[in-house]
Amino acid sequence: MAEGTIISFAKKLAVITVEEYNFLQGVEGQVVSLRDELEWISSFLRDAAVQRSKYERVDVWVSQVRDLAYDAEDVLDIFIHKVKRLKERSWLRFLSKWPLIFPGPPITLHKLGNQISNINTRIEKISAYKSRYAIDKLKDKDSLGKDVALNKRKALALDEEIIIGFDSQSKEVEKILTQQRDDSSQLHIVSIVGMAGTGKSTLAYKVYKVVTNQFDSCAWINVSQEFEPQRLLQSMTEQNPEKTNFGRLLVVFDDVWREKDWDSIYQDILEKINIDRKESRVLITSRFDYVAKHAKSRINQIGKLDDKDCLELLKRKVFHDEKDFPKELEKLAEQIVKKCNSLPLAIVVLGGLLSTKQRTIDVWTKVVRSARWQLLQGSTECFEVLDLSYDNLPNQLKPCFLYFGLFPEDCPINCETIIQLWIAEGFIQERGEESMEDVAEDCLEDLIQRNMIQVDCRRSNGTLETCRIHDLLREFAISKGRHDKFLDILGDKRLANRCIMSRRLAIYSNNEEAEGTEIPDSTSLNNPRSILCFTNLSKKKLENTSFYKNFTLLRVLDLQGATELQSLPDAIGKLVLLKYLNLRGARVKRLPSSIRKLQNLQTLDISETQIFGIPCSVWKLEELRHFYANLELISTKAGSCCDLHCGGSPQIGRLRNLLTLSTREYNWISKDFNGLIDLRKLKITGVDMDRYGEILSKSILKFVYLRELEIEWARGKLQFQDSLSQHVHLYKMRLSGAMEKLPDDCNVFPPNLIELELSNTKLEQNGDSMKTLAKLENLQFLQLRKSSFLGNHMVFPKDGFPKLLSLDIGLLSDLEEWTVENGSLANLKVLNLKSLDNLKKLPDGFDIAKLQKLKLLLMPQQLSESVGRDKKVDNLERPQASTEEPEGGKCKNNLLMDLLINVPHLCNSAYKHGVQHLILPGVTFNFEAEFRTQLLGLDQAREL
Repeated sequence: MAEGTIISFAKKLAVITVEEYNFLQGVEGQVVSLRDELEWISSFLRDAAVQRSKYERVDVWVSQVRDLAYDAEDVLDIFIHKVKRLKERSWLRFLSKWPLIFPGPPITLHKLGNQISNINTRIEKISAYKSRYAIDKLKDKDSLGKDVALNKRKALALDEEIIIGFDSQSKEVEKILTQQRDDSSQLHIVSIVGMAGTGKSTLAYKVYKVVTNQFDSCAWINVSQEFEPQRLLQSMTEQNPEKTNFGRLLVVFDDVWREKDWDSIYQDILEKINIDRKESRVLITSRFDYVAKHAKSRINQIGKLDDKDCLELLKRKVFHDEKDFPKELEKLAEQIVKKCNSLPLAIVVLGGLLSTKQRTIDVWTKVVRSARWQLLQGSTECFEVLDLSYDNLPNQLKPCFLYFGLFPEDCPINCETIIQLWIAEGFIQERGEESMEDVAEDCLEDLIQRNMIQVDCRRSNGTLETCRIHDLLREFAISKGRHDKFLDILGDKRLANRCIMSRRLAIYSNNEEAEGTEIPDSTSLNNPRSILCFTNLSKKKLENTSFYKNFTLLRVLDLQGATELQSLPDAIGKLVLLKYLNLRGARVKRLPSSIRKLQNLQTLDISETQIFGIPCSVWKLEELRHFYANLELISTKAGSCCDLHCGGSPQIGRLRNLLTLSTREYNWISKDFNGLIDLRKLKITGVDMDRYGEILSKSILKFVYLRELEIEWARGKLQFQDSLSQHVHLYKMRLSGAMEKLPDDCNVFPPNLIELELSNTKLEQNGDSMKTLAKLENLQFLQLRKSSFLGNHMVFPKDGFPKLLSLDIGLLSDLEEWTVENGSLANLKVLNLKSLDNLKKLPDGFDIAKLQKLKLLLMPQQLSESVGRDKKVDNLERPQASTEEPEGGKCKNNLLMDLLINVPHLCNSAYKHGVQHLILPGVTFNFEAEFRTQLLGLDQAREL
């Protein structure tokens, strides 16, 4: 982490030297010298960081360099803070125009010069230590020339290892490896990919042992990070001593790390040996998706080991071949497996530990309580496997990965949030003409490709929406972050009453009944740059002016969890370096006028607060990139709680850096609104179209980089003045309010639209509106909500909606007949119908066999019965309701059985025609489980 810190700070120094040149005259030479020296040190740190765990002197040296970088950052940040405060005074603004006459505050500059001189002296000493203690001459003696021996050790270890689980996956890989292929021009390459410790090698070895008898030659090759192709080839030959021709070869290259490693393997080994290319097979394992893609292989992402297999693996590791497992340890064993979160490596490590201990409840309970500590500190094996993945990260990704340690366990993380936080922290640097958000998203994708972070959900356009981090990797990030003073967690009982030296603090309490967690005074902290609150902080502390005076170097202040916070003092304006402020969900009623001083603010979230209006000073925050305020924005009036000195109406045109705007409409929609040409996400509610409709529609035409557009209005009608054909990035639209008739030309909508939701649009069904929608070639998700269409007959035209996957129709009370003409909805997989009170049947000729999911909520019974009759289903079989009590509610068997009896034809017909899921009020049929009924709770049934 130290090398990432140095590089990040060196880049920051370069920016400071340019931006604050007027105020650095007299010490700019010392600042440049500091930057250059740190850049030279960072070039050496990469190798040193890998050796930290092996040599204590290296760890000490790296820690000293890190602390020096932190101290230098403090000096510069404090200086910049003072300069920005002085800039607020009119006389300094005047003097800044005459730097040659008045080069800056002499006292401040003199102090800065002395501090930088001291840091440069420390750098010279630390550089001298590198040679004095021979740090620059240390070599990793175990990494070179060991390939053959390493392969033998790895094969022996796998042969002796307990191999449990992965049955379905191993059969799938076996099938792929042994199936016949017509194409002989390319080698058939298969890969197994997953994060460290998931059992990739175990799965590969399980397959390897089964299929070896179907090949002439077989070889298992472990690819170390430092390898020589000749030695790998020698190992292949030694594993097949009697073969002069490999013929039909099966070779496993285990643990391939880099794309260039695969290129070397392919060019220097596979292309040079004599094999039957049509019948030979190559199986590779890797932690990185991009390696498998580079190898042009068929990728198999390794799945989780199920709970039953995890428990069996633990038992076998602890008790070996003993059949009797003590019943009193059964629950503790399940808890240990849960702590390991289905990670085989962790289970094996803890199983090995337990095999050396007494088999008693007290002993196993201690292991449960310290499981993750045992994995990361008590045992070197698990830590080293994870540390290897971390060390292999590029420098710029290391702080990005460690940042995930700040988030609570099992917490889905919003990708927009983590990206905005990275940018505020200074982790992301501009790259050409790309926005920092795009660069940050690439960094996140890179971490996912390396299987360090998991995808939780993607948007319909393929971009990331939410992600997760594996529990063990999170613990590793926290452990590594604390060691490097990068982060720390407050609210942990184990860490009470100790000095916190880390730069970033996350706060979440273990005690749910606590009134609020206290933030320590600044004297016990080390100038933190970020505070992220995930719990109810003490409002007394947050409403106290001294809090903001003591943490003036903050860049990130996330108070989303501080739900009891009711006010912010004017002192928040002292946080002039702040770039990220999140008050979502707090009970704050006003923003102080001093908010205008936060000239570096990039993200401001005041949604779901009790703020009635925004002071006009917000419009002076010209660096703002993301603004969330789902409330009315009003110009200040005398006597209101807002800024009384705003000096006129809101001027949204000044916020030319805005990428996200989510708020209610008011008088800020003006002629200069169309200047926000970089907007990517626009959500406006409560629009008066009679007053602002024309300005709004003309402005939207200029926002050609929009990706998401949501507009809700109650007065007037929306009608775009021209087509949105130039909006090639716009994939999602939600429109709620009366519209004029849609023109026949579908170019009124963006060409790459994927998601569309209409509600209260009151379009005529007998007009051309549905024909227009049906021509949208890329539309995949369509929702027609309340009053979106008027009339009793809806027609989906011939060959319409060619790519539509999901259709959701609800609350169209007048709809009586629905016609789907030939070829329309050809690829539909999901159909959701809700509260269509007068719809008697599904469209004639509509084939439910192609659906994967059919959901009917509050639909007429006649429709359900008609589906069964139309399909002429015989041999009725009634599904049986489960008597098990579901989670989250009590079972109401009589009600549910009545529902089942009333719709037997529908259930049987759907099952016979291949529907996988059928959802009715209060009950879900999972046909893949052969009518195994999953019951919803009574509360959920009422909601439906």
